Amino acid sequence: MSRAIGIDLGTYNSAASVALGRNRIVMVESRYGRTLYGKSFPSFVLFDRQGGKQMVGQRAREEMSINPDLVVWGVKRLVGLSYQQALEMGELSRFSYGIEEGPGGTILINVGEERYTPSHILEFILREIKEDAENPRVNPTLGGPVDGAVISIPAYFKAIRTGPIVEAARRAGFEEVDTIAEPTAAAIQYCLEIDREANLLAFDIGAGTLDVTVMLVVNEQDELIPGELCTSGHEALGGIDMDDAIISHVIETHGLSSLRHDHTMMAILKEEVEKAKIRLSSRTRTTIELPQGQSITLTRDELEEALSPLLALCRGPVRVALQQSGLEAADLDHVLFIGGPTHMPCIRRVVREELEKLGARSGVLDVMAGMEGGGLPIDPMECVARGASLKAGKIIEPIGKVIAEGYGTIYGPVDGCDDYYEPIIRENSNYPISDSSVLCHPDPKALEVPIPLVAKRPDVERSTAEKTVFRYEYLGNYTLSITPTGKVPSIDVILQVTDDKRIVANLVHAQTHQKVRFKGLDLLMGEEIQLQEHTPPERWTKKDVERFRDTVRHKKSRWTRTHLEHHIHVAQEALALVSGPDNAKVVAAMSEVRSAVSRPVENEYRFPNDDCPNISNRIKELLDTLRQPEVGKISEEEFRRYLDQLITIARMD
Repeated sequence: MSRAIGIDLGTYNSAASVALGRNRIVMVESRYGRTLYGKSFPSFVLFDRQGGKQMVGQRAREEMSINPDLVVWGVKRLVGLSYQQALEMGELSRFSYGIEEGPGGTILINVGEERYTPSHILEFILREIKEDAENPRVNPTLGGPVDGAVISIPAYFKAIRTGPIVEAARRAGFEEVDTIAEPTAAAIQYCLEIDREANLLAFDIGAGTLDVTVMLVVNEQDELIPGELCTSGHEALGGIDMDDAIISHVIETHGLSSLRHDHTMMAILKEEVEKAKIRLSSRTRTTIELPQGQSITLTRDELEEALSPLLALCRGPVRVALQQSGLEAADLDHVLFIGGPTHMPCIRRVVREELEKLGARSGVLDVMAGMEGGGLPIDPMECVARGASLKAGKIIEPIGKVIAEGYGTIYGPVDGCDDYYEPIIRENSNYPISDSSVLCHPDPKALEVPIPLVAKRPDVERSTAEKTVFRYEYLGNYTLSITPTGKVPSIDVILQVTDDKRIVANLVHAQTHQKVRFKGLDLLMGEEIQLQEHTPPERWTKKDVERFRDTVRHKKSRWTRTHLEHHIHVAQEALALVSGPDNAKVVAAMSEVRSAVSRPVENEYRFPNDDCPNISNRIKELLDTLRQPEVGKISEEEFRRYLDQLITIARMD
């Protein structure tokens, strides 16, 4: 009998489990046994000098201090990034193995004579987990092949970074692959420990990423199940960043700068620092032993001082997650800590202090204060794998999943104004989801139309308790080749986030129905850009009005009674802007609106497809007349607001 397992795919260490029942979950063991770090599968791969794979897991990790240039680790921090992004984020300087720029700005890992993508390294790790899970001598309980997997993904990972992980799992031999957000997987496990519906904040910090997710725990058929409301976090903040900060402190304090040029010594120091960090979770003082016989004393106070900038970065995602969720801190019933670094008292203290500042209830804060001395309700190292296995076994399914980022296109520049962002899928939307927008290209003779795609997400470092600041990343131009028709090209841009959190783009030429589908949006540029967020130019231009007309035309043959009722409502609002007698132009425009509205009403809503666009155009003409300087009935801002309403109606499903 084949089984599906849950996998916590970690930056530094991975774990897996299988659910044999709701309350019977078995951890998958490695052929090398458990490690010091609480998980069975260190995410390390050892290669030989020719670039051939030798070992995966604990044995590979043990080689770090001997051959650091042949041991590849930490690739979860690289997957789905461009080479330029990783360079700017400072990721490339962390690793002793070779990294170079590949085709299309991708990342290639250089080991010996071979080149690997980060996704290929993850494939080796996942294959090791699968082989050990299927080995009856190592895991006799499973008793057979493992064909399916639910793999945990950082909740704050952009959808474009998920695809390479799913593909790695399929290449590793898993026939059915699904994903789950790491905090949600842990919350599934936590729901087995509580007895009523609740509001929950999960703070999940592992070796490489930080997720802060606000969830509702609801009762579905006498079973408590989590559903995501909102997620925030940091894609490059975790235990390995803390190790780097402590290493820098040790080197600067003890005059060891010469070690930075010795990869082997740095690998040894990194290993010793990580062990010291773990010991200082329960002690106030420890010793780091170096190969030359030198001993260095490190105190918990020193460690917390070295980590203070990183601890400060943990506060923003807590604020942003609560802001975006619509809940107040006082609404929280539980705070769930996930990941190895949450064993550190300073991590839990920072979260408690931030929630106290935001108004969390004293009972919740008291429980958190008690955790600072140790004792968490569930094992922060195993809970993600355990929760993922409950989903893999189809025992518990979360009721809602959200993506932190939004996706859209760029419009402009228009009349000298900056580009502005047109959302298609909004941030913190539930997925799977599909939505669309219409993009018009100004050249009716165009043979190819570039579609600029943009990702938008909260900037947790610049956001405050009062305001969320967003940042934008340019993902690239996706080109649709078309046959010119003599009309301004109108392109349907349909974006989809799939159930396994991958993004797909479908581009359709409205006039000829030519289309192209982009599934692999994981090799994108990711360049940060500055945009006006929902801030169009000061006045509607000819291009704006053309966009409005194209949107209305695009909807042809899909109008419903609901669309008509919304149009009539806006028409009545527009007519109400004029009271008493007025000039001939205004009277004529009002008459056109009344005539357009009365036609379908007289026919009891049995209307042809051109009624809605006809009403829209008549309303637009009335509004255009009312904003003219010689009339002055409405401002440019009011004119824009009404046209935005009409475009919104046209885009309704």
